[in-house]
Amino acid sequence: MESSIGEPFLLSTYATSQRLQKSAGRKGKKQKLSANVFATHEKASGSSDGYATVTAQADGIHILDISTLHPVISHTLGPSTTFSCPAITIKTIQGADNVYSTYAVIESSSELDAEENGRTVWMWRENTSGSLADRATQKKVSMVIPHLVAGLYHCEELSSRILAQSWDGDVTITDLDLDIKHTRTSSKPRRVYQTFVYPRRSCSFVPPRTAPSRGAIVLTLAESPQSMHIEILAVDDDNDTQLIELGDCPVPLKQADILSISCSNAGFLTIISRDGSWHTFQLESRDGDSLILSPATETFRLTGLSFISNTKSTEDISLLSLGSSHVLLTAVSKSPAEIVLLLWDLQYSVLLAYNTLPIPSSLTESNDATIKLTLVHTLNSQAILLLSPTSPDGGRKLQTSTSRSSVLVVPFTVPATSTIANAMGRASFGAKWIDQGTASSSKSLSPPTHDPVRSKVLATMTTAMQQNLPQAANVAFFEWEKRETVAAARASDLAVDSDINSHPALDYAFVKDLLTTIFQLSKPANTPYSSEVLRYLLDRRLVSGTMVGGGLLAALRLKGDWQSIELALKNVIDITETELMQCLQLVVARYRQNDSKEADAMEIDSVSDLPTLPAFLASCVTYPTSPAILRSALRHSFNDPADIVAILKVLNTWVNQWGKRDIRLLPSKKDVIKNEHGVLVLKAKEKEVHRDLPPLLKILSFLQTLLDASFLALLQYPPSHTILRSIFSQIEPEISYLDQIEQLRGPLEPFVKAHTKAIREAGEDKRKQPVADWRQRRKQAHEQAGLSIGLYQLEELVL
Repeated sequence: MESSIGEPFLLSTYATSQRLQKSAGRKGKKQKLSANVFATHEKASGSSDGYATVTAQADGIHILDISTLHPVISHTLGPSTTFSCPAITIKTIQGADNVYSTYAVIESSSELDAEENGRTVWMWRENTSGSLADRATQKKVSMVIPHLVAGLYHCEELSSRILAQSWDGDVTITDLDLDIKHTRTSSKPRRVYQTFVYPRRSCSFVPPRTAPSRGAIVLTLAESPQSMHIEILAVDDDNDTQLIELGDCPVPLKQADILSISCSNAGFLTIISRDGSWHTFQLESRDGDSLILSPATETFRLTGLSFISNTKSTEDISLLSLGSSHVLLTAVSKSPAEIVLLLWDLQYSVLLAYNTLPIPSSLTESNDATIKLTLVHTLNSQAILLLSPTSPDGGRKLQTSTSRSSVLVVPFTVPATSTIANAMGRASFGAKWIDQGTASSSKSLSPPTHDPVRSKVLATMTTAMQQNLPQAANVAFFEWEKRETVAAARASDLAVDSDINSHPALDYAFVKDLLTTIFQLSKPANTPYSSEVLRYLLDRRLVSGTMVGGGLLAALRLKGDWQSIELALKNVIDITETELMQCLQLVVARYRQNDSKEADAMEIDSVSDLPTLPAFLASCVTYPTSPAILRSALRHSFNDPADIVAILKVLNTWVNQWGKRDIRLLPSKKDVIKNEHGVLVLKAKEKEVHRDLPPLLKILSFLQTLLDASFLALLQYPPSHTILRSIFSQIEPEISYLDQIEQLRGPLEPFVKAHTKAIREAGEDKRKQPVADWRQRRKQAHEQAGLSIGLYQLEELVL
């Protein structure tokens, strides 16, 4: 499975609580400050993506359907109410009704006494299957917990219990009616940093001899006076009135150095420190009775993120485990300042996918304000991203009248397990975000070695390229290639001119070294290079986009070799969308210059070198891309709406050409032949190839992505309105036509099934089947008569 991060979409926004900011300023730095907005996720039978329970400070609790983006249940509490932690929603089924119970810890309210603040849990129970009048009469239930509550947790394997944990590690177990069943007071002085709760059956790291077979596993990272510790507790489903201690492991880091952590149900723990170092640990049980924490991979350091250089910024980063060793990271980049989403496989320290989104203007009103980022996992391939404004002075300088918190949904795809196949070729994909001076991979991996003959060829080519003699390098390579071809043919007893195994096998490391030799990236861009060797490798599909530092297309663009760029778009499968759009932007810029007769004679690329815009755009449109990453690349590469209009004009011309083409709904007699079994079938047609006219689906897909990335900018650019109206006038009739054609699906379906059945039965060996009796033959005759179609009967439909 290919990993990807989709385009985030907005779920809801909420005004920043001025009451919370003032109280945060009074609390000081010793107490962990509350966020402006929280979120949790709950499965829902009526929604494929489930419900998000959003807790907004000084507002209330809102349960939203992620599939429809509509609110399902809302509990508005007013500006006097604040919350200590995220509220949770639990679904129960009572007969045919779906009942949702919402639990929230109240930090402050006009209804509570001072000693009840932070300890009171409110519960609402609402039947979504009932009438609106019955739902409006529901009353809240209140319960005071013996200790302050820092988090509420619920587990599907412990469906009838709720866990309430304090910052000191005290845990209380209640039932769904908030009746207290058990309270455990922490015996050691600790300060809870973060807690994870998993179903027991999904946890592979717990000791099998001491852990229950069903229940909940509670993993808590806490700070003691001496060090950080991980405490693992279990709640047995059969005896859910007590907690079982499974282990306590020290963490070799200080709490002051920790910014964000993640942990998977496989025990893969990751921690990012303030200097950007990313530590990985594996929590496991080797003897079946106890737990140990050991380093999983070598530590590496991130770069290019704002929290590394800004000591006051401690909340603009968040980690989320996606299972196995896959971790989603969100942070704010330095330049340009935007929110980045990075999907890593930390087993191999490689970046699998990334996406970016601009910082909302409501979060950048004040220069002193920073952004609090929080990732929340859902049960599907989605994550909830919370964006809240924060201020280092406790909110006194924050413009609460205009700042707002946002709740977004981030779709993604990621393999279930980490494999080396998914990590291969991705080492340079995340080079931008890794400090190469501290990357352990660059220290531990020795350069690959080749056999003496290939090493000699590389040395000869290197000497020739250093002397700016690319022709000598070509001669050395192709003479070696010819000798290898002859030797391979003789070894396999084949003729030299045979097409089978006519080329020598070239491994990944050798091809990469060849590209490094012929490009000489350390020299100026106008240094001669061996384009013949490169095109030979491209023709054989041996080149990967990650073999050249900075990207293959970027290196070719510096060399001005657009012929090789077009060849790469046909034979290289992993070119990034960013490289592709950067090349397209250069072509568009030259196209506009030529169109206005203002070509710049000082450009490196001559007019004859660059392909025409329709030709190169056709290559870009047909190249396989990810819509989400392509949208991001379009936004970064095309800042001028005039460039986008130039692309839209070409796309509009293509759509017009496809609209004028006739499509036969019924085949002619020349198009129908009998197959080897005597059944009439359509004759296979040769695929039409139009170099400058891509397939219509590819055109529309690229057009949709382009409009998604630039529609707001085009609306503010009046010259684009004409071309937008032209595109709309061509696409709207086609949509209506497709709606009419879709109505024929039902009437034509029986004919399609009958024809498919005829082809299938004609290919079967009738002699091996027993002869049907007279009842079966009569039944078959009636069925064929009902369909009005015979085995070799051709029906014609005239529209």
